[in-house]
Amino acid sequence: MFEIALPTIAASIVLLLVRIILTVTFAYEARFKLRDVKAFSKNDGLPVPAAYFVAFAELAAALGMITGVLAQWAGLGLILLMIGTICLQIFKWHSPYWASKKGWEYDLLMLTLAAVIFVLGPGILTLFG
Repeated sequence: MFEIALPTIAASIVLLLVRIILTVTFAYEARFKLRDVKAFSKNDGLPVPAAYFVAFAELAAALGMITGVLAQWAGLGLILLMIGTICLQIFKWHSPYWASKKGWEYDLLMLTLAAVIFVLGPGILTLFG
């Protein structure tokens, strides 16, 4: 198999785009959940403390992604959150795969993007880079 060596700046731009997508997604989700944690808790069948944990974990991950600070740890956290979400969708809610049918396809995509940052790091375009 052959490898394509990307210039560091090109790879970092791609990693920055991945981080921006994750930031926007999880900042929005955290904001939505923190508006009414009790409703989120009831809707997802989580205890209220767990619902707070999830919302703040998503917010912390979004901050880590946008700044690049501890981005790999944020990626790991998002991977774990997405595994939990996918498990809920498959085993508890019996959701289909396709996102258009309220499935877990989108969550799998977010898990994959978080895994990219976890494995490759944030690149050189970070707040303290």
